[in-house]
Amino acid sequence: MLKVAICYKDVFTRLKQREPLYKSAPKEEEWEIARDICDKLKLFNSVTELFSGTEYPTANLYFPKICEIKMSLKEWLYCGKSIIERMAMRMLDKFEKYWFQINGIMGVATVLDPRYKLRLLHFYFPLIYTNGEDAKKEIERIQGICYNLLNEYSLKSKASEVGASYQSSASSLPSPDESETDHMSKYNKFVVSDFEGNVKNELDSYLDECVLQRLPDFDILSWWKNALKYPTLQLIARDVLAIPISTVASESTFSTGGRFISPHRSRLHHDTLEALMCSQDWLWTEAKEIDATPSECYTTFHDDVDDETNEEILGTDTYHEEL
Repeated sequence: MLKVAICYKDVFTRLKQREPLYKSAPKEEEWEIARDICDKLKLFNSVTELFSGTEYPTANLYFPKICEIKMSLKEWLYCGKSIIERMAMRMLDKFEKYWFQINGIMGVATVLDPRYKLRLLHFYFPLIYTNGEDAKKEIERIQGICYNLLNEYSLKSKASEVGASYQSSASSLPSPDESETDHMSKYNKFVVSDFEGNVKNELDSYLDECVLQRLPDFDILSWWKNALKYPTLQLIARDVLAIPISTVASESTFSTGGRFISPHRSRLHHDTLEALMCSQDWLWTEAKEIDATPSECYTTFHDDVDDETNEEILGTDTYHEEL
């Protein structure tokens, strides 16, 4: 809204000259503040479009954007303009309430990105935390979360594998006595405990590898699907990367029906409602692919209709001329 208002700055000035009742025209200082705020909120606009978009981004994209927001807010606190400084202070207070709750799992998602791993944490945390010890502690905390998740997932997967193999072998063997069963349960625990060291080596070997080059068309889901040498990390990536940072997409799904079924259109057939919803998604997808705004899409549609109408008129005129 600010961006559009700035484009029509001269209109407000002319309106003040021609309309005597209009007495709230912005001053030049206020226009300058509006331009500064608009420039600073561009980051929030791009992040909001990413987080609440319909393409459902994976969780590895969140951490860099959140770090950029935090660093930007800290810079705005000392920009020299009191209005922006007060705004940044209020925004930073709200930001800090969520930062310590979400930076852990977002850090894990970043570690699971083969383009970043721990390197991105080592880059951002010294910039965010003025104290180097605090940055080091945060990196160690996130790394500890990774190891804890790895051990937890490995125990579950190994226990299920051992249980399945034990059941299959037990079905083909005579029932053992109580002492033998006790020894076999101890053996299962021994296998699981021995497996923990291998799992830790799995994470270490993943972190020791060089990070991949950052490419715009990198598909992290396909990469993990083919990373067969990290079976436990595959399970973690499958769950962690699917975590949404915003509830906008889910709420939008439930509120879509309210936009189609209104008090004046409450008796639509379910097939018609489905057709409307699908058509909307298809039209927006097509508009996004050609990088067009909704108004351009509608204009194109009307242009097509006008072209067909003109062709019919020209055809009629030609017919009359022939007669």
